[in-house]
Amino acid sequence: MEAALLQEIQWRGKELEGEISTIYFGGGTPSLFPEDSLGRLMKAVSVFSSNWREVTLEANPEDITLKKLEGWLESGITRLSIGVQTFDNAKLKWMNRAHTGAEAEQAIHLAAQAGFKHITADLIYGLPERGLDDWKADVDRLLSLPIDHLSAYILTIEPRTVLGHQVQRGKQAVSTDESIALEYAFLCEQTQRAGFEHYEVSNFARPGGHALHNQHYWSGVPYWGIGPGAHGFDGVNRYAHVSNNQRYIRNVQQASSWIDLPVEVDSLTQQDRFNEGILTGLRTATGINPSALKKASGHDLIQAEAEAWGSGISSGELVEIHPGQFRISEKSWLLADAISARFFWVN
Repeated sequence: MEAALLQEIQWRGKELEGEISTIYFGGGTPSLFPEDSLGRLMKAVSVFSSNWREVTLEANPEDITLKKLEGWLESGITRLSIGVQTFDNAKLKWMNRAHTGAEAEQAIHLAAQAGFKHITADLIYGLPERGLDDWKADVDRLLSLPIDHLSAYILTIEPRTVLGHQVQRGKQAVSTDESIALEYAFLCEQTQRAGFEHYEVSNFARPGGHALHNQHYWSGVPYWGIGPGAHGFDGVNRYAHVSNNQRYIRNVQQASSWIDLPVEVDSLTQQDRFNEGILTGLRTATGINPSALKKASGHDLIQAEAEAWGSGISSGELVEIHPGQFRISEKSWLLADAISARFFWVN
């Protein structure tokens, strides 16, 4: 696998114009990747670009050891993203997670002690058959730890999964909209009290702790996707590698350049880009600028969706944060996707 990744990096580096600002090792279990191999990947990138501002590695709590932390720091990792999920051992077992709540807490402390200044931890809310007090305990416990970034996501129930089948058959209860809203409201209140800025629907950061890679993604900056299952964006097209490890390796071995690699491509129209700009922009505290969107696409959002826009303003779902710039109010942010869809460009 390492040889295939190094080859793709080398190919893409030859075509690079400018500098790479962020690197993200995520998806799958990158924390299981040998530290020396990770170091060689970083050295391969540094041959043609070394002015990156942030290098993130996703890590499972059970994989974190002092030796690995030292290796990650030495290779250039600047942010660790630790998948806590919850501190409730029963729920962790239910989610088939390998770590315990105590191990997750210990991993965060160990990362801070090793020298990581930027630590992201994530939680899941909307877990079924769990009271509000249990969620409050999770949030308060995480905020007491040395992290500068918190991500929180609603439990997603996919239809073709074991959980999806259990819900469909009535064997597994789901959280109510009311309980989810209460959990989200508590999260917003507590993070604010702890000095975190709520800068995206699911993301909170202390001053200086914002995740730069994520911000680039939301603002439509092009990025490479390298490795099996990786997704990338070249400014016009989105592409995805095959997710099977062996097929990815074979594809690299049979290619003579990255252009030869078989990928699934989705070419975005101007309308697609406009709608993505609405969806991602309204997920952030920065919001959207309808005039800028019109200039870029020729589509006048406020004129085309005058009724929906007026309703959003009058209801308080949309607020003007400074002249010409609008965002979804925090109290309505939980419904961001539904609100954004009202302003899509639809033929």
